[in-house]
Amino acid sequence: MDRTDANGALIQAGSASQKTSLSQAALEAALDRSGTSPKSGFQDLPVELLQAISRQVASGSAGDAAAGLHAIMLSNKYLKASVLAETSVKEHYLFLQPLIGAFKALKPQLAIHRINSHMLALMGPKQRQEQVTAVLGLADDWQKSEAIAGLAAGLAHLSESQREELVTAALGLAYDSDKTQAIAGLGAGLEHLIESQQQALVTAALGLAEDWQKSRAIAGLGTGLAHLSESRQEALVTAALSLAIGGDKAQAIAGLGAGLAALERSQQEALVTAVLGLAGDRQKSEAIAGLAAGLAHLSESQREDLVTAALGLADEWNRGKVLAGLGAGLAHLSESQQQKLVTAALDLADDLYRGTAVAGLSAGLAHLSESQQQKLVTAALGLNDGWEKSMAIAKLGAGLAHLSESQQQKLVTAALSLAIEGDKSRAIAGVGAGLAHLSESQQQKLVTAALGLTGGLQKAQAIAGLANGYQASRVRDYLR
Repeated sequence: MDRTDANGALIQAGSASQKTSLSQAALEAALDRSGTSPKSGFQDLPVELLQAISRQVASGSAGDAAAGLHAIMLSNKYLKASVLAETSVKEHYLFLQPLIGAFKALKPQLAIHRINSHMLALMGPKQRQEQVTAVLGLADDWQKSEAIAGLAAGLAHLSESQREELVTAALGLAYDSDKTQAIAGLGAGLEHLIESQQQALVTAALGLAEDWQKSRAIAGLGTGLAHLSESRQEALVTAALSLAIGGDKAQAIAGLGAGLAALERSQQEALVTAVLGLAGDRQKSEAIAGLAAGLAHLSESQREDLVTAALGLADEWNRGKVLAGLGAGLAHLSESQQQKLVTAALDLADDLYRGTAVAGLSAGLAHLSESQQQKLVTAALGLNDGWEKSMAIAKLGAGLAHLSESQQQKLVTAALSLAIEGDKSRAIAGVGAGLAHLSESQQQKLVTAALGLTGGLQKAQAIAGLANGYQASRVRDYLR
């Protein structure tokens, strides 16, 4: 399939880019084995090895893949031929190139603290260093904390020294409110931090003066709970259960739900008991929604208790929120429980609440019947509010593989038809998660729409969603 750049020109293989550390490492390894020069060598290497080099270069982040494939084609005619000869790798390169190029041109226009981990994955090593340096140089501490939190899920793309700089900066923020935001965000990257950095973050979180700050920090660190030592997990659970105000306790427990698998059975039971004992429906809905991420690790009776409590919430707003959260655990509920949740979502009278519930339940699309899937898609497309419709379409995007071709087409059409750029960007980015299951024509329409957005931040978000979604699917499908 032909691809075009941000200006509509046809992308030709071998047009321009810089080498990345990934491509350079692959080249050097091959050179060591072949004993030949980069420009003229490699003719004696097996085609399978050359193609393996191309696939290895293509298997990193979206930014590294696009730059790396381009670099090896410029470096040697035999490597270039290996890329062009293997249809899957060639298509990979031609798809990513215009998106990465457009983002690179757009990046200088974006506010430093608005660049997140999804965009970080589109950058090469030089750009990543520039971004970390810019974040550390921000004079506004609130913006600095927001920027650190935004990059946290992309710590895998940063060097050890860059991670250390971000953690040090987060812990060095003067005001606890700023520090809270940064610590909570860094929870998404705990897997890529060394033990001393993890310890420093946990200690700082538990040392925050205000309970609402402590609650938010615990909730954020819960994202990476499985990567902490047992003693640190215990400290976070104990602190969460000790919070006096229901809202604070609910927030902390909700965040810990992502790490239920790593906890002892007694700790899991204590968290469930605490949730069911919360007095306010608002607090209960938040906590149940959070625990839903770990339903697989709870007993059948505990799941039933949580579902019953969720369906028993009095007002629609809280019911919509908790139904949305339970979508993450649909795979571990019985058919009757699943049916009750879908029915409850569709019965919500208000568009806002129904949209929230439909969007959340879409996380479990693969585990619903065709009839239930159809009902969720129909409900999403029938929403009147653009923001709610875009959120529902975005969430349904991750489950495109489980929908019919006509349903997929309807979602793509609806995404492209949204009038407000922020809504269209959100929907396009979300559909990117299921991009591999769309036709080339549909993919190209989404790319064209993303590149045609005029708002810098909206354009960057749409590009990041498409590029990262495509990269993830291709790595799973043929770059293993």
